[in-house]
Amino acid sequence: MIRKNIVYSTDRGTLCPECEEQAKKCICSDKTVSHKISGPIFIEKQTAGRRGKPVNVIRNIPLRKVELKKLAKEIKQRLGVGGSCSDRDIIIQGSNKDRLIEVLEEKGFLAK
Repeated sequence: MIRKNIVYSTDRGTLCPECEEQAKKCICSDKTVSHKISGPIFIEKQTAGRRGKPVNVIRNIPLRKVELKKLAKEIKQRLGVGGSCSDRDIIIQGSNKDRLIEVLEEKGFLAK
């Protein structure tokens, strides 16, 4: 029987042994959790580099990538807006900081 798993490939780079995704796109790893993160979650409004459209960037979230993506999805559905999840930040479209603080506090996070 022939196995079709890629052992090594230069076009994909280093692969995670668990999910076989690229190491930087791996959703199962604990690499994104920084145990040094403490304190409140910060919500920052940005318009620079976005053609003047406002977005809220949520920083300092002490969650793993999988949990972070679930939280981002729930926030987007709850507020009815778009957004994305990158590294340790969640980017939410629009300027709705007060509503974001309410949602995060309901989840048990301290947000500023």
